[in-house]
Amino acid sequence: MADDYGDDSGQRLYDMIVRAGTVAAERSGLSARDGAMGETAARIEEALSALRRQLGDQATPGPAREEPRDGATPEYARLDVRELKAIDGFEELKGIIHSDLEAHGVGNGFMEGRDGRTELVFRLDDAPRVAECLDRLIEETRRAAERAERDARARDDGDRDERGHADEARDDDHTGETRGDGKAVARKDRDAEPLEDRGRRAREASEAMRDGSGARDRERGRDLAPRREERSK
Repeated sequence: MADDYGDDSGQRLYDMIVRAGTVAAERSGLSARDGAMGETAARIEEALSALRRQLGDQATPGPAREEPRDGATPEYARLDVRELKAIDGFEELKGIIHSDLEAHGVGNGFMEGRDGRTELVFRLDDAPRVAECLDRLIEETRRAAERAERDARARDDGDRDERGHADEARDDDHTGETRGDGKAVARKDRDAEPLEDRGRRAREASEAMRDGSGARDRERGRDLAPRREERSK
């Protein structure tokens, strides 16, 4: 189940990154897409890393530990998620973190904490597993960003190929036969033309060729006539 959800977390992170690129492209053109995807991925990674740093090197809460009450050992840890809240798509990120932790057996919740801050709350004993989940999400964010960039390049290449084929098809459509009056007939128009009209057009072309040949012969005969008369004298 955990492995399955890891895949889902990566897909959801990928979707967030691609969506940011799509919005940027619609607003500012295709050239803005890659920059927006990279920036979104970097901000997500940094926000997750900030949470991870609050756990410390030993994956045990430091300043995020609850204050002892009546000398009792605190049971819950609280992590400030202010960096996550600054990202467009905070609710989606909350869902990704919550579900990933739940899938790995970590009960958790996001609560409005002290000083109006939103905090990720979980049992102190689960801190090592929280650290593992955050490390995994950071790595999945990197992979999602690489995949989004790779897919964007592939789409661009495909679009260029498609435009090239379309241009070739248009060139082919405008290359065809010539009518008797010397005007070109597009191949697509020729193919759609009724058979009777195509036959008539072929006859007209043939007659035009014969007329042209006859005219040249008559002109040549007139040129030769004076020469024959001179020889007869």
